[in-house]
This record gives sequence, C-alpha cells and structure tokens, in this order.
Amino acid sequence: MITTVNCKLDSPVIKLEILKRKLHTGVATITLFSPDNEPLCERLIYIENYDRLSLNLRSDKNTYTKREKVSINLDAQNRKGEPAEGHFSVSVIDESQLPQAEDNGDNILTNLLLTSDLKGYIEQPAYYFSGTDTVVRKNLDILMLTQGYRRFAWKQVLDTAKQVQAYLPEKGIELTGQVKNPFNRPIANGTVTLIPAKGGGLLSTGSDDKGMFRFSNLVFADTAHFVLSAVNAKNKNTTKITWFDEAKYAPPVQKNLARAYPVFNTTAMATYLANDKIRLADAVNFKGKGIQLKQVDIHEKKPDDQYRTFSLAGAGHADQVMHAEELERVGGKLSDALDGRLRGVTFVRVGIVEYRPYLSINIMSQIGINGAKPMLLMLDGIYIDPPDINMVNVSDVETIEVLKYASASIYGVDGVGGALIITTKQSRGLNSKDIASIGVLPIAPMGFYKAREFYSPKYDNTTWVSKQKDLRSTVYWQPELKTDKDGNATFEYYNADGPGTYKIIIEGIDNDGNIGRLVYRYKVE
Repeated sequence: MITTVNCKLDSPVIKLEILKRKLHTGVATITLFSPDNEPLCERLIYIENYDRLSLNLRSDKNTYTKREKVSINLDAQNRKGEPAEGHFSVSVIDESQLPQAEDNGDNILTNLLLTSDLKGYIEQPAYYFSGTDTVVRKNLDILMLTQGYRRFAWKQVLDTAKQVQAYLPEKGIELTGQVKNPFNRPIANGTVTLIPAKGGGLLSTGSDDKGMFRFSNLVFADTAHFVLSAVNAKNKNTTKITWFDEAKYAPPVQKNLARAYPVFNTTAMATYLANDKIRLADAVNFKGKGIQLKQVDIHEKKPDDQYRTFSLAGAGHADQVMHAEELERVGGKLSDALDGRLRGVTFVRVGIVEYRPYLSINIMSQIGINGAKPMLLMLDGIYIDPPDINMVNVSDVETIEVLKYASASIYGVDGVGGALIITTKQSRGLNSKDIASIGVLPIAPMGFYKAREFYSPKYDNTTWVSKQKDLRSTVYWQPELKTDKDGNATFEYYNADGPGTYKIIIEGIDNDGNIGRLVYRYKVE
C-alpha cells in the first residue's frame, strides 16, 4: 500500500491528488473503502514514471559485409544519468528470415509491467509500449477497465493476524522427506545424513515430531546423486526413509494459451525450411566426406526393457531377470524354484528354515560363509533384513533381478555382496520413487539448469567452417551480459551469409530493479 486518502462521498465526482513519484511504472490499483474498511469498488490504472533504463549501443559502422566481425559496446544509464550496473540478454537475428511485427511480441516490458498483473489473453501487448501518444494511452486505459476486473482480495491484506505464506522465497534447492520406524510410526529426533555420491562434505539434520526432515539452501547443477542415511535416537538404522520429489509434487503452472501465439509468417517459415535443406545438403556433400544416415524406425522395445521393477538401476540393467511364468512352473519354496537357475547365486541355509542368497564367488573365496556378505534383498523397494528368500511366496513374484558387482554398486556399500530385486504382482500401480527405503536411500534430485553456451562460428581463420554455407536465422545469443560499475559491456560475433537487416535486441534489469529494453538495426550487404 503506497498511500491512503480520506474523502467524503458528497458528489458524483471526487478529485484527489496522489504523488505520482511514489509509484513505480506499471499497473496500480485504486480501491474505494467504506468507513468499516470494506472494499466497495476498484479499478486499475497504468502509471508511467519514465524510470526505465537508458540503453545505448555503439558500433564502428552502420553497414557490414557477410561474415564480418561485429563489435558492439553497450552503455546503460538510469533515470538520473548515472551508470547502471545490471544483467542483460542479447539476441541478434536476421530479419529477412524471421520478420516479426513489434506489436505482436512479448518482451520484458510487457511481461513485468503489464500482462503479469492482468487476467486473460492480451492481444499485441507490445503495442501499449510503442509510444506515448494520446491514442495509445487511451487504449491502455480501456485495457485496464476491461481486463483488470477481478474479485476483491483485501481481506487477507488487511488481516492483522500473522499470514502463513504457502510458498517462501527460494534461496536454494531443498530436499525433504520423512523417517519412520518399521511399524510406520514417525521417528522424532532422528538423524538424517546427506552423502554426495561423488564424495565431498556430509550434511546432517534432525527429524521433527512428525519424522519430517529438510536440507535447505543447497546449490548444485543438473542431476546430482546423493545417498540419504537415517538413524533413530538410539543410533539404530532400522528406519524407513521416504524422499519427497519436490518437482513431482509442485503445483502446476497454468497459463491461458488461447490465442497466445501470433500466426506464423508463412513466407518466413518457407524461407527457414528452405535454408535448413540447403544446410543439410551442404553438410552431406562437403568435400565428399559427409554421410547421411538412413532413417531408422523403432517399432518396439526389447522384451527385457519392458518389465516393471523397483530397482534403482531401472529395467534392462540387471545381470539376469526371471519372470513369473518361469517360476510358477517349478513351484515349491522360492529357494527351491531359484536354486541352480540364478547364475552365480547360491542359497545357504541358516538356522532351521531361513535361506540367504550369496554370490557363489564370495562363498568360494571365504571359509564357509564366515565373513561372506549376503546379497542385498529388496522386496518392492523395501530392504529385507535378514535376507530370507523364503519369506516371499513363488506365486506372488512378478520378476526377480540379479545385480552383481558393478550393477549392484548403485546400492552403495549395501550392494557389495550383490543384490536380488524382487517385484511382486501386488505392487502394480505403485511408483518406485514413492517406496520407502530402509536405512539408506540413493536419490537423484534435479539441480539448477546449467546453461549451455550458444554456438557462434568464428571466421578469423581458414578452417572448414568458413567454407560451408552459413544460413543461420539467429546469429548471436548471450543470456548473461553484465555491465560493470561504469555501466559498460562489450560483445562480439560474426555475421552470417544472409544479406539484409539484422536486429539486435537487448533487455534486462539493473541492481536497483529498473528495467530497460532496446532494439537496434544494421545492414548486411
């Protein structure tokens, strides 16, 4: 809330004065309240305070030749004429291949200052930033009246009680989960450790009274591999760990896509497709060294890749797989049905009825079974200890996978003796990522996107690149261009083979939140 003005409704027209300099450029809301602070009516207005950044580009010439090196200097200043230190993006396109009307586009100005505050589809949003004449301003005010209608939401704003935010500002990546005992009761005051799979420092946190744990402010790129380890207050690892994949349970982002995209220029699209065919033919025929591969049609997957599994390695990565139909023909106890049929696996009797699986080479290298580590036994994603194979009925088994050595390494130290992964018929409809793990749990959360550098050829030497046709429509792209303390930045690139008008688009924001955008054109002959 920027300002409040008391008034009396004693006439149809009321004139009020508001200090415009206190408002930022963009959409503002004016609401009329009753003496009891009940909203009666409201409307949106657009404020233009001319506080955008002033962006200036300097180049050594206005006309260039094909494949000539272009060097551009950027100078950014704020409203006061002071240097603006900030972050900007740069794109250079060949307009002869990608013509676009300025009014149809969506850019940083339309998104941050207009469409994000309105509901529904806004046709040609850039039109409202094309000028400051009376017609544009009048149409913008009509847009505020039509697209700005919404229900009152002042009740939550005026409520003096503490507001609980559903989504807090993100300072980093968070990993959350829950720890329970074998009887599905939450474990309070447990210790959960996050172990990087490739080595590094360990992080530990405690579980609350509901067994929930959280690792906050993590920073890593792409997909990372960790191992979660949990013990209870008595330092016992008989704990069930469940990891909540935040990406899976995040609320869906909804956007009205009706008429959201302008109609393609069919001439430009035809030019683009024609250039693409020329590039392909040029790549194949260059010096007779190119080879165009024949089309490969994939009709079905291998049968071994189609079965359901709770293995962390996924289907098709086991050293051996046995399916239900192979086991049901034998019957009896599961150890009898598997004995001699799993390659390199031996079942050893322990006690009266318990049978544990071992890798045969482990038993042969030890005296009896002293010191030999039994195979890890996983039943529908749950760690079974002791690993008694006969606790599972033959008729319940859908698949049994044998993981040895490198294949079992995905289970860490627990997989040193190999692993038997059993998936039952009763588990149909479950997701392996939602199954809890006992003691330890390998996870692979998604990290921050690691941006790839945009490829731009260089023609400063006589390489084979300089001898091929260059029909790029996007000539240059730089998503992160920083201006220094003096507001300056420089970028360089090479033109393509297409003659015509090239368009440079620069937009971004400085450290004080001021927005700027500039379109610059030059000729290529």
